[in-house]
Amino acid sequence: MAAYVSAQDKVVITGEVSSDARLGAGLMVSNPTELTVKIDRPAAISIKSFDGINARKIYLDSGRLTVFNTERNFYAHADVPKDIEEGMMAALEEFDVDAPLLELFFPDTALEILQGDAEVMYLTDKSRIGGVNCHHIVMRGAEADVQMWISEGSQPVPRKIQVTMKWESGSPRFSAILDWKPVDSFDAGAFDFKPPEGAQEIQFIGSK
Repeated sequence: MAAYVSAQDKVVITGEVSSDARLGAGLMVSNPTELTVKIDRPAAISIKSFDGINARKIYLDSGRLTVFNTERNFYAHADVPKDIEEGMMAALEEFDVDAPLLELFFPDTALEILQGDAEVMYLTDKSRIGGVNCHHIVMRGAEADVQMWISEGSQPVPRKIQVTMKWESGSPRFSAILDWKPVDSFDAGAFDFKPPEGAQEIQFIGSK
Protein backbone atom coordinates (compact mmCIF):
# COMPACT_ATOMS: atom_id res chain seq x y z
CA MET A 1 0.00 0.00 0.00
CA ALA A 2 2.69 2.49 1.02
CA ALA A 3 4.71 1.88 -2.15
CA TYR A 4 1.66 2.19 -4.41
CA VAL A 5 0.28 5.35 -2.80
CA SER A 6 3.63 7.18 -2.78
CA ALA A 7 4.12 6.33 -6.47
CA GLN A 8 0.93 8.11 -7.56
CA ASP A 9 2.08 11.35 -9.18
CA LYS A 10 -1.34 12.89 -9.76
CA VAL A 11 -4.33 11.84 -7.69
CA VAL A 12 -7.51 13.21 -6.11
CA ILE A 13 -8.74 11.75 -2.81
CA THR A 14 -12.25 12.53 -1.63
CA GLY A 15 -14.13 11.27 1.36
CA GLU A 16 -15.68 11.82 4.74
CA VAL A 17 -13.73 12.21 7.97
CA SER A 18 -15.42 11.90 11.35
CA SER A 19 -14.15 12.48 14.87
CA ASP A 20 -15.90 11.92 18.20
CA ALA A 21 -16.44 14.66 20.76
CA ARG A 22 -17.80 14.38 24.29
CA LEU A 23 -20.64 16.67 25.35
CA GLY A 24 -22.24 16.97 28.77
CA ALA A 25 -23.58 14.00 30.76
CA GLY A 26 -21.33 11.56 28.87
CA LEU A 27 -22.94 12.12 25.46
CA MET A 28 -20.55 11.18 22.64
CA VAL A 29 -21.25 12.70 19.21
CA SER A 30 -19.53 12.45 15.84
CA ASN A 31 -18.48 15.47 13.79
CA PRO A 32 -18.37 14.59 10.06
CA THR A 33 -16.28 16.64 7.64
CA GLU A 34 -15.95 16.47 3.86
CA LEU A 35 -12.35 16.07 2.70
CA THR A 36 -10.69 16.65 -0.67
CA VAL A 37 -6.97 16.13 -1.24
CA LYS A 38 -5.19 16.85 -4.52
CA ILE A 39 -1.60 15.71 -5.06
CA ASP A 40 0.64 16.72 -7.95
CA ARG A 41 4.11 15.35 -7.24
CA PRO A 42 6.75 16.36 -6.60
CA ALA A 43 5.84 19.83 -5.34
CA ALA A 44 2.11 20.49 -4.95
CA ILE A 45 -0.66 19.36 -2.62
CA SER A 46 -3.94 20.84 -1.39
CA ILE A 47 -6.08 19.65 1.52
CA LYS A 48 -9.58 21.05 1.90
CA SER A 49 -12.13 20.20 4.60
CA PHE A 50 -15.70 21.44 5.03
CA ASP A 51 -18.01 20.75 7.96
CA GLY A 52 -21.15 22.32 6.48
CA ILE A 53 -20.39 25.75 7.93
CA ASN A 54 -16.68 26.45 7.81
CA ALA A 55 -13.93 25.42 5.40
CA ARG A 56 -10.25 24.95 6.07
CA LYS A 57 -7.76 24.89 3.22
CA ILE A 58 -4.05 24.02 3.10
CA TYR A 59 -1.97 24.62 -0.01
CA LEU A 60 1.64 23.71 -0.73
CA ASP A 61 3.05 24.66 -4.11
CA SER A 62 6.77 24.71 -4.87
CA GLY A 63 7.78 25.63 -1.33
CA ARG A 64 4.98 28.08 -0.56
CA LEU A 65 2.68 26.97 2.27
CA THR A 66 -0.70 28.63 2.78
CA VAL A 67 -3.36 27.91 5.40
CA PHE A 68 -6.80 29.53 5.18
CA ASN A 69 -9.78 29.29 7.54
CA THR A 70 -13.18 30.70 6.55
CA GLU A 71 -14.42 30.86 10.15
CA ARG A 72 -12.41 34.01 10.83
CA ASN A 73 -11.38 34.71 7.24
CA PHE A 74 -7.69 34.51 8.18
CA TYR A 75 -4.83 33.14 6.10
CA ALA A 76 -1.08 32.76 6.58
CA HIS A 77 1.90 32.06 4.31
CA ALA A 78 5.27 30.46 5.01
CA ASP A 79 8.27 29.30 3.00
CA VAL A 80 8.99 25.56 3.34
CA PRO A 81 11.01 22.99 1.36
CA LYS A 82 9.73 22.47 -2.19
CA ASP A 83 9.37 18.70 -1.94
CA ILE A 84 5.86 17.68 -0.79
CA GLU A 85 6.99 15.40 2.02
CA GLU A 86 9.62 17.77 3.37
CA GLY A 87 7.32 20.77 2.98
CA MET A 88 4.42 19.18 4.80
CA MET A 89 6.70 17.83 7.52
CA ALA A 90 7.85 21.41 8.08
CA ALA A 91 4.19 22.47 8.24
CA LEU A 92 3.56 19.87 10.93
CA GLU A 93 6.68 20.33 13.02
CA GLU A 94 7.50 24.04 12.63
CA PHE A 95 4.06 25.60 12.27
CA ASP A 96 1.85 23.04 14.02
CA VAL A 97 -0.51 22.74 11.04
CA ASP A 98 -3.25 20.12 11.46
CA ALA A 99 -3.34 18.19 8.17
CA PRO A 100 -5.80 15.24 8.16
CA LEU A 101 -4.34 11.85 7.19
CA LEU A 102 -1.07 13.39 6.02
CA GLU A 103 0.92 10.28 6.98
CA LEU A 104 -0.84 8.34 4.22
CA PHE A 105 0.87 10.34 1.51
CA PHE A 106 4.47 9.84 2.66
CA PRO A 107 6.74 7.18 1.09
CA ASP A 108 7.39 5.78 4.59
CA THR A 109 3.69 5.48 5.46
CA ALA A 110 4.18 2.00 6.90
CA LEU A 111 6.84 3.24 9.30
CA GLU A 112 4.65 6.18 10.36
CA ILE A 113 1.75 3.87 11.15
CA LEU A 114 3.72 1.02 12.71
CA GLN A 115 5.70 3.04 15.24
CA GLY A 116 6.76 1.40 18.47
CA ASP A 117 5.75 -2.12 19.42
CA ALA A 118 2.39 -2.20 17.67
CA GLU A 119 0.82 -5.64 17.36
CA VAL A 120 -0.44 -6.27 13.82
CA MET A 121 -3.34 -8.62 13.09
CA TYR A 122 -4.68 -9.62 9.69
CA LEU A 123 -8.41 -10.30 9.98
CA THR A 124 -9.80 -10.99 6.50
CA ASP A 125 -9.57 -10.22 2.79
CA LYS A 126 -13.32 -10.09 2.32
CA SER A 127 -14.38 -6.86 4.06
CA ARG A 128 -16.43 -4.66 1.74
CA ILE A 129 -15.91 -0.90 1.60
CA GLY A 130 -17.57 1.06 -1.20
CA GLY A 131 -18.30 -2.13 -3.13
CA VAL A 132 -14.65 -3.21 -3.08
CA ASN A 133 -13.12 -6.23 -1.35
CA CYS A 134 -10.56 -5.05 1.19
CA HIS A 135 -7.86 -6.49 3.40
CA HIS A 136 -8.84 -5.71 7.00
CA ILE A 137 -5.82 -5.07 9.21
CA VAL A 138 -5.67 -4.09 12.88
CA MET A 139 -2.70 -2.50 14.65
CA ARG A 140 -2.81 -2.46 18.45
CA GLY A 141 -0.67 0.26 19.99
CA ALA A 142 -0.02 1.46 23.51
CA GLU A 143 -2.21 4.56 23.18
CA ALA A 144 -4.45 3.82 20.21
CA ASP A 145 -5.74 0.99 18.05
CA VAL A 146 -5.75 1.50 14.27
CA GLN A 147 -7.89 -0.38 11.77
CA MET A 148 -7.27 -0.15 8.03
CA TRP A 149 -9.23 -1.52 5.08
CA ILE A 150 -6.98 -1.73 2.00
CA SER A 151 -8.27 -2.52 -1.49
CA GLU A 152 -7.40 -5.90 -2.94
CA GLY A 153 -5.77 -6.19 -6.34
CA SER A 154 -3.42 -3.95 -8.29
CA GLN A 155 -4.51 -0.69 -6.62
CA PRO A 156 -3.96 -1.25 -2.88
CA VAL A 157 -5.22 2.05 -1.48
CA PRO A 158 -6.66 2.60 2.02
CA ARG A 159 -10.43 2.77 1.69
CA LYS A 160 -11.19 3.22 5.36
CA ILE A 161 -9.21 4.06 8.48
CA GLN A 162 -10.39 4.05 12.08
CA VAL A 163 -8.38 5.12 15.12
CA THR A 164 -9.63 4.44 18.65
CA MET A 165 -8.01 6.29 21.55
CA LYS A 166 -7.88 3.60 24.21
CA TRP A 167 -7.38 5.58 27.38
CA GLU A 168 -9.41 8.74 26.77
CA SER A 169 -12.83 8.84 28.37
CA GLY A 170 -15.33 7.02 26.19
CA SER A 171 -12.60 5.80 23.79
CA PRO A 172 -13.26 8.46 21.12
CA ARG A 173 -12.76 7.41 17.51
CA PHE A 174 -11.46 9.07 14.37
CA SER A 175 -12.52 7.52 11.08
CA ALA A 176 -12.22 8.25 7.38
CA ILE A 177 -13.75 6.67 4.28
CA LEU A 178 -11.78 7.56 1.15
CA ASP A 179 -12.09 7.34 -2.62
CA TRP A 180 -8.90 7.53 -4.73
CA LYS A 181 -8.87 8.67 -8.37
CA PRO A 182 -5.68 9.05 -10.45
CA VAL A 183 -5.89 11.96 -12.91
CA ASP A 184 -3.88 12.97 -15.98
CA SER A 185 -3.51 16.63 -15.09
CA PHE A 186 -4.83 19.52 -13.00
CA ASP A 187 -6.26 22.81 -14.17
CA ALA A 188 -3.91 25.77 -14.13
CA GLY A 189 -4.01 27.45 -10.75
CA ALA A 190 -5.38 24.38 -8.95
CA PHE A 191 -2.83 24.89 -6.17
CA ASP A 192 -2.82 28.69 -6.13
CA PHE A 193 -4.41 30.57 -3.24
CA LYS A 194 -6.28 33.77 -4.00
CA PRO A 195 -7.48 35.54 -0.83
CA PRO A 196 -11.24 36.19 -0.89
CA GLU A 197 -12.51 39.69 -0.36
CA GLY A 198 -12.00 40.87 3.19
CA ALA A 199 -9.58 38.08 4.13
CA GLN A 200 -6.85 39.14 6.56
CA GLU A 201 -3.29 37.86 6.43
CA ILE A 202 -1.78 36.85 9.77
CA GLN A 203 1.54 35.28 10.79
CA PHE A 204 2.25 31.73 11.85
CA ILE A 205 3.42 31.54 15.43
CA GLY A 206 7.15 30.98 15.28
CA SER A 207 7.46 32.04 11.63
CA LYS A 208 10.21 34.44 10.62
